[in-house]
Amino acid sequence: MNISVLRTQQELIDWRDAQDAQIAFVPTMGGLHSGHCQLIKTANSSCFNEKTVVVVSIFVNPLQFGPKEDFTQYPRTLEEDIQIASEAGANALWVPSIDQVFPNGTDSHFKIEVPTKLQAHLCGSFRKGHFDGVATVVMHLLKFIQPTYLFLGEKDWQQLVILRELIKDLKLPVKVIGVATLRDINGLAFSSRNIYLSKSEKEQAIALPQALAKAAKNANEAKVCDLKEIRSSLEKKGLEVEYVDIVDPHQLQPTTKQHFSLLAAAVHCGKTRLIDHTFLMSRKPIVAIDGPAGAGKSTVTKAFAKKLGLLYLDTGAMYRAVAWLIKQKGIDPKDTVEVK
Repeated sequence: MNISVLRTQQELIDWRDAQDAQIAFVPTMGGLHSGHCQLIKTANSSCFNEKTVVVVSIFVNPLQFGPKEDFTQYPRTLEEDIQIASEAGANALWVPSIDQVFPNGTDSHFKIEVPTKLQAHLCGSFRKGHFDGVATVVMHLLKFIQPTYLFLGEKDWQQLVILRELIKDLKLPVKVIGVATLRDINGLAFSSRNIYLSKSEKEQAIALPQALAKAAKNANEAKVCDLKEIRSSLEKKGLEVEYVDIVDPHQLQPTTKQHFSLLAAAVHCGKTRLIDHTFLMSRKPIVAIDGPAGAGKSTVTKAFAKKLGLLYLDTGAMYRAVAWLIKQKGIDPKDTVEVK
């Protein structure tokens, strides 16, 4: 597939204005991997059958790196990224310089300040200013690209929640779509920083998804999640634990409710920082699908339930059966006592 590689604002504007389609946007910092491919492929297939083009940005954002973090060492593999994005189905790759995104320097532009509530815990409590930097640069990228859809990975869950709230709060005409975390054969979440891991460190790192998966299984069996036990199990594998916390998935505030909560962790494996999360549910989720008659609700719901291992309940058939029984017994539908 041919891909347009754009390097300036004007090239992006010219490309954008030439499109007779809605735009799906996948922001990245490069170092593309299978997780990014999943985002691009999902963007190509999830836009309600409307004509869509996918643009991927590669911009290593200096605003989201702390003083001792790896901005200068962050993977920069442009030629490989162009090939990967093209094969995944991207139509354009925008690779702006810092001057293209922040003319006259980052200090010459307004910056977004993320509400304290959304970044007081998890990564936000350890990476001061990180999410302010993320929100600021994403606003600039959205301004230039003007997409209909924004596709983000669920691996960076706190980032996903913050950007979703930012777009909602500012009433931007962009629909945010989260894409499930993609993992390798051992369960390790794909990340650009995984290339830093040695073979032995990758074997160590697997302890993180394994510990989270065990906790999720325990929660499903109504067992209390023991954060100290999880931390201890990770440390025994040689991982330096930054945090292991349980929060509300949407408010990002600490919670003790395990019927639906987010268990998230950040660890250091050697010099590499890794994050991951899972959802704790003491019961399987309840999913309701509604729509007009003949839209295919039953077909979709059956397939969905089978895929996720959920109990399928056809409420339409249930209500019809109740109506038939009421009619058979000659009950007045207005008589609520008899109907019950």
